[in-house]
Amino acid sequence: MPITRREFLRTAAAVAGPAAAASLFAACATGRGARDRIPVVRQDHPIAWPVHDDNIPISSGLPVERGATLRVYEWRQYLSKDVLDSFARRYEDADITVETESFESREAALGRVSQPGAGFDVFFPTVDQIGGLVEARLLRPLNHDYLPNLRNLWPQFSPPAGPFYDQGLGYTIPYTVFATGIGWRTDMVARADGPDRLSNPYDAFWNPAYRRRVGLYDSYREVIGMALLHDGVRDVNTRDAVELAEASSALEVLARDSRVALTTEGAYEGLPDGRFALHQAWSGDILSALRWGRAQALGTAPFLRYFWPSDGAGVVGCDLVAVCAGAESPVLAHAFLNHLLDAGVALRNFAWNGYQPPIADATPQALFAPRSPWRRTIPSNLRSAVLTPEDFARGRFLLGLDPAADAEWLRAWEGFRASSRSQAG
Repeated sequence: MPITRREFLRTAAAVAGPAAAASLFAACATGRGARDRIPVVRQDHPIAWPVHDDNIPISSGLPVERGATLRVYEWRQYLSKDVLDSFARRYEDADITVETESFESREAALGRVSQPGAGFDVFFPTVDQIGGLVEARLLRPLNHDYLPNLRNLWPQFSPPAGPFYDQGLGYTIPYTVFATGIGWRTDMVARADGPDRLSNPYDAFWNPAYRRRVGLYDSYREVIGMALLHDGVRDVNTRDAVELAEASSALEVLARDSRVALTTEGAYEGLPDGRFALHQAWSGDILSALRWGRAQALGTAPFLRYFWPSDGAGVVGCDLVAVCAGAESPVLAHAFLNHLLDAGVALRNFAWNGYQPPIADATPQALFAPRSPWRRTIPSNLRSAVLTPEDFARGRFLLGLDPAADAEWLRAWEGFRASSRSQAG
């Protein structure tokens, strides 16, 4: 069954160990012996990926392909029907149609786009995949002449300096941004115990008063990253074995005292329906709870709250979109990327899926302005889930690890999982 964006990213984290990383790389760079040449992406080490002679951008000034079918390879429930329909209407004079196909797994996604003749025009890669996809000539370098809506992006994504993972936006554009924080219910958590009231907000997870009502994502990077922040470690990609062992020990205490549950849907479904009092939450998931989790229908939306440390110690991320090197309609694919950056399109999609586009019209100041037509889309109690460009710039990405570091993370994760299983028993 095709998976949703939320399930995909947690699957991505779950298979990111050394052996899986090798197989994923093989799926997109087989035969080139290039793995060791691909640099490690870090926020303090921006990377501008090369343009290869055998994979150059399309020429400027070309019309969209008439009678073409744009083929989009996406996560399930990732693009609203309005996005697709409005694009088809925009180019109806060219008699175009749009078809979508959804991933079944991370491995399947990379394997599918790497197949000769796959025929996809648009793909949604993750930050850690860019290097392998570029080396394997599976992404087409972008021609910015077809992307005038790049001007709508937040400054840190704007060429030529940004973003750090694809400097100059050579191969990708950002689709959405999000933070990893804490969601909770004010009718189930005492005011003094709320993350916004604690000197260490992450202590809320360790409070035994909420035993069996605490949830975390089933993702080793997200959970251990949270434990590191709880312990005061600001490097959420640390290789330090001592820091990771201490994070694992803290998580074992959490398993014992709180009987924490690991879920994929607890933030956007378990909080609204009352299964959890607190849950680790992506900002997009807590906003998704309003519609996807039926918080509004259930009458629990007013009780939802969200915390994310905007002091530079919080985790952030972004989702990307790119043109496939083998696109049969590369001009139309560029037009679709530009369509996603249209302010009206991006905001309607935000209202549908809960994930914030990094455009000027999707900042708190713009969304909640008195005359903004969008100011009632997000209730006042969840406005903290909408990021500012400055918040995002201060945040920390969970980035790829080398095999040795990844093994340390997985060792810490298995210690926590073993404790969780024993406590559940």
